[in-house]
Amino acid sequence: MLERLKYKGHNFQIDSRKVNKGDVFLCLKGEKTDGHLFINDALKNGASYVIVEKDVAGFPKEKIIKVNSVLEEMLISASTLINQNAKLKIGITGSTGKTTTKECLYYLLLAYFKTFRNEMNLNTEIGIPLSILNNYNNEETVILEEGLRKKGDLEFLSRYFKLDVAIITNVGASHLEFLDSLETVTKEKMKITSSMDKGVLIINGDYSILKELAPKHLNQLTFGTKDENDAVLQSFHYNENHTTTVYAKILKEDFMVTLNNYWSEGQILDLLSGLLFLRFIDLPIDPYYLSNINIPQDRFQTIKRGNLLIVNDSYNASYESFKSAFNSISKFSLSPKIIIMGEIKELGKYSEEYHIKVITEALNIFDRIYFYDPQDKFSYLSNDKVTFFQKLKTIDEIISNTTKGVIYIKGSNATGINKYLKESDLIWKD
Repeated sequence: MLERLKYKGHNFQIDSRKVNKGDVFLCLKGEKTDGHLFINDALKNGASYVIVEKDVAGFPKEKIIKVNSVLEEMLISASTLINQNAKLKIGITGSTGKTTTKECLYYLLLAYFKTFRNEMNLNTEIGIPLSILNNYNNEETVILEEGLRKKGDLEFLSRYFKLDVAIITNVGASHLEFLDSLETVTKEKMKITSSMDKGVLIINGDYSILKELAPKHLNQLTFGTKDENDAVLQSFHYNENHTTTVYAKILKEDFMVTLNNYWSEGQILDLLSGLLFLRFIDLPIDPYYLSNINIPQDRFQTIKRGNLLIVNDSYNASYESFKSAFNSISKFSLSPKIIIMGEIKELGKYSEEYHIKVITEALNIFDRIYFYDPQDKFSYLSNDKVTFFQKLKTIDEIISNTTKGVIYIKGSNATGINKYLKESDLIWKD
C-alpha cells in the first residue's frame, strides 16, 4: 500500500517534527514514545496522510489510513519494491566496517549499474524500509547495510529482503553486552543468509569462526590478510602527498592501486571485499576511477596542520577497530604519536577485560594516551603515559598544545566524542 503513495510522489517520515507539506507520517510505537501522540503535529506541518495502527478520533478521516501494523506495512511495501524491481540484491553486515564497505561497493557498482544503497547508518528494521520508501527509484542493483542489535534482527530482515549476495566484514566484541559470546555473535551475523537458497557469501577469511559457520550451499569467497584468502591485502603504505598505495592479490592476480587520502587497514579490507566481488563477476577494475573513491565522514578522516596530523576516527569504536587502527597509525613516521580515546560501549561484563587490552596495545604504538572517562571507571589504569580526563573540552587543550606528530581520536558514539568534534570550532577549521 505504501508503495502506491510513493509512486504518487509522497515522502515518508517517522518524526512529526520533520514532516513537510505532502509527506506521509508513519505512527510507529517505540520503547519511549508513540507516534500516535503526534498526529496533530504532523497534520499541522502539512502531512497528506497519517498511517496508524490504533483507532484514533478527532482528525479528518480522509487523512487517516489504518493498518494492522505500521512497521509490517513499511517492510512489506519496501521489500515489494526491491524484490520486484532489483536484479541484484546485496546485504552487508559485520561488527565494524559495514558503512565503508557499502559506500565502496556502491561507488564500484555505480560505474556499471544503476545502484541504490540505504542511507548512511539507517540499517535497522525501521531505517532500511524508510530509506527505500523515500529514495529507491527502481534501481537494478540494491545494496543494504543491515545492523545487528539483538538476537533475531538479521533473521527478521531476511524474511523480507531476499539477497543474492551477502557480505560479512568481520565479527568482534561489539555486541557482547547483548549476545553472550563471539560464537553467538557470529551465528547471528550469519543469519543474514537465512533466505538465501543460492548465491554468494563473501566473508573475512581471517576469522576462522566465520568460515566454520558459513552455510555450505552458498558460493563462498574470502578476503583478508592471510595468503589462503581469495583476495589478500599484502601490504600498504602512506605517501607524502596524502595518498595510500595498496598491494593486493585478487583471485590469484596481482593488484596495485594508489588511493586518494589516508586509508586505514580496516577500510582497505572493506574496499577489498568489493573488489573481490567485481572480479568474481568479471567486471574490470579501473585504478583511476578507484583512486577517487571517498571515505565516509569521521572514519579515519585526516587533516594536516603544519607538522601535526589529526586523524578523526571518532565514528564509533570496538576493540577490533582500535586494534586495526593501531596497525595503521604505526605506519606513519610522524612523532610523537598521541591517542585521544573514549570508552568502548556494549561490552557488558567484558568491559574491563577489553579496556585493559586496548590500553595495553595502545602503549605499544603511542607515546601518550589520553582517555575520556567522565564516570571515572578506568582511572586506576593511569601511569606516566596514560592520562584520564572528564571534560570533552580537554580535547581542544590537547590539540592546542600539540604542534607536531599525529593525534588519533576514537571512541564509541555514546561517549559524545564524535558529536563534540562535529561541533568543535578548533579542530576542523583551518
